[in-house]
Amino acid sequence: MSYLVCYKCDIYYEVETEEEIRGLTHCECGEKLYFFENLEDSYSGADRESLYEALSQADDAFVDIGEVSATEPCEVSNKQREKIANGKTYTQKKASQYEQIQDHGQLLIYAGALIFIISFLALLTTLNFIYLILTLAGVLLSFYGNKFVNESQKEGYSWQKGNEGEIIVADYLDTLPEDYFVFNDVKLPGKGGNIDHIVIGPTGIYVIETKNYSGKYRIKGNEWLYYKNGQPQEIKKNPGIQVRKNTQDLISFLNENGISTSGSWITGLVALICPDFRVLETPQNYRVLLPQTVPEYIMNGKKETNTELLGKAAMELEPYSV
Repeated sequence: MSYLVCYKCDIYYEVETEEEIRGLTHCECGEKLYFFENLEDSYSGADRESLYEALSQADDAFVDIGEVSATEPCEVSNKQREKIANGKTYTQKKASQYEQIQDHGQLLIYAGALIFIISFLALLTTLNFIYLILTLAGVLLSFYGNKFVNESQKEGYSWQKGNEGEIIVADYLDTLPEDYFVFNDVKLPGKGGNIDHIVIGPTGIYVIETKNYSGKYRIKGNEWLYYKNGQPQEIKKNPGIQVRKNTQDLISFLNENGISTSGSWITGLVALICPDFRVLETPQNYRVLLPQTVPEYIMNGKKETNTELLGKAAMELEPYSV
């Protein structure tokens, strides 16, 4: 058994596998975690407070993410990042599809109402079977148009919320310095699903899953709870499972292309946009953060020494990113 220690919070995390060590880089307070084979070694015969002070001064990296504004992006760089867009993201396309269905439904409503009014007025002056049929057709046309609008609004709501969330997180990621590469909506060949964001920079590689949720959520380790009518319900297919799968897919993709990720930091993050969520117990292998704290968290990561690997990874990902 090995340990990762946070000197700021005076707590430690038990880790057993190399994957757990790679995935757990920071405490929830934003401070770096330090690795020890034995817990006793973390004291090193020194007072914990003074040792934390010395480590903070040496790294000059601690940032209290709780003090970051919840409404304004982090102004990390004054320079405008270069942006290259290859089209709409998958979420944007799905949201647009449902918007188009709503527009078509509205047209059917207007057309049906117009046909109904004209044919009904004509029917009042002349009792004609054709006008009666047209009147009924106008009613049916409006009915089906209204049905399309309601169904598309219901089914498209999650896609529209997801699109809004991805835009928010992408805007925050744009505040990172220019030596960080930000890839949005990455579709890896041979892998299922799209990865919302991947960041590659001096502190390693980050896989980010964005969720725009409403309601009350509590995260206890890898268990996600949603409170409905005051009662907690476990979410089986939670964002943590998704971000871990995406992280494994990225590792597999890089290895398949001759890029070894051994000894490099690949961190999974869930950027959760939700007015009421709390992390009761830190999840394994990934972190849950507010979008506005993500850039600071990334920049506070452990400096990556294998810059050649980062460059190769960025080149391989570019063709598969919107």
